[in-house]
Amino acid sequence: MVEDWLGDAVDSLIGLGSAVRRDEPDSVHKARTMTRRLRVVLALVPGETAAEARRELKRYGAALGATRDFEVRAELAGELLAELGDDDEGDAAHDRLIRAARDEYLHLHEAVVEYLDSRAYRRLVGLLEDVAADADDLDELAVQHEARKHARALRYLAEALGDAETAKTGSRLQDAFGERRDYELLARSLEGEGDESLAAVREAARRRSRASFDR
Repeated sequence: MVEDWLGDAVDSLIGLGSAVRRDEPDSVHKARTMTRRLRVVLALVPGETAAEARRELKRYGAALGATRDFEVRAELAGELLAELGDDDEGDAAHDRLIRAARDEYLHLHEAVVEYLDSRAYRRLVGLLEDVAADADDLDELAVQHEARKHARALRYLAEALGDAETAKTGSRLQDAFGERRDYELLARSLEGEGDESLAAVREAARRRSRASFDR
């Protein structure tokens, strides 16, 4: 399951390179999001190849992020000016808030395209393909444990902000990921057991693990 996700994510990021080059709508945002998703999961993959891939993904993601920030700024400024009835493209506000942001976006987008043409990007693609090919080394229990930690962090941060509803969601996720992992650990401890009762416990634990998010 995790290896399939990782392979699809790598293919998606590589495929988005062409869309980013052509400056297709939302392509920079999608590529930036995919770099983040991959970095989170690759942090759990052992070995220097995954570590190098994460470092290069951070560099690529930073370039995409800077570009995306100006794209969003221009979009938001345009929406607010329209709401205020100020849609004159020749006035000072439009120049200051929209045209300047779009010009900076185009400048930064050129830098992203240069990166896509670089040896560093080609190396990143090779690293990602290598990691995806060896993804069977990634234990799903490690992913579940990491997800539980992030859910716990969500809960604590929401509590600090006084957001009780989000804190409750984080608590439910924390419990569900923990329960799934605990049942799977029990099931794995009984692998190879020939005793009928122990085998029944193993299968029951597996069912409980799969159903953790159904309750």
